[in-house]
Amino acid sequence: MKRRRILLATVAALPLIAVLVFHSGAVAARVTVTWSYDYTRQPACSASRTNNCIDHFEILDYTDSRHPKLLHSVPNPANAVGKVDNISDEFSYGPPFGLRTIVVVTVARDENGTIVTSNPYAARKDVEIRPKVARAQE
Repeated sequence: MKRRRILLATVAALPLIAVLVFHSGAVAARVTVTWSYDYTRQPACSASRTNNCIDHFEILDYTDSRHPKLLHSVPNPANAVGKVDNISDEFSYGPPFGLRTIVVVTVARDENGTIVTSNPYAARKDVEIRPKVARAQE
């Protein structure tokens, strides 16, 4: 009787444990996004320049373009002048897993200081996001 209770409790707890592990980030993928940007036409914002400038970048999951999900905000690199290669960010992501559309948008301030963003289709990539568990088995 005691063994049966333990077995039933274990069987009942396994789905809960699986859900908690899945949503805790323990199986989240590591994603690295790298891009270039040319600050020649529009410089980076600074303490002395707050209009007509690039404020930062945003990395979005744009799989559902009606409901984009902000994944990370990335500040301008130090000494951002001219063309800057290898602007990069690394972060954990997932769930959701599967084929995802990841975009980088430029967030700028116009002549009035109003936030404007670049076209999300200008810098996009479809990538397969898989949980760590799946990669460990390969």
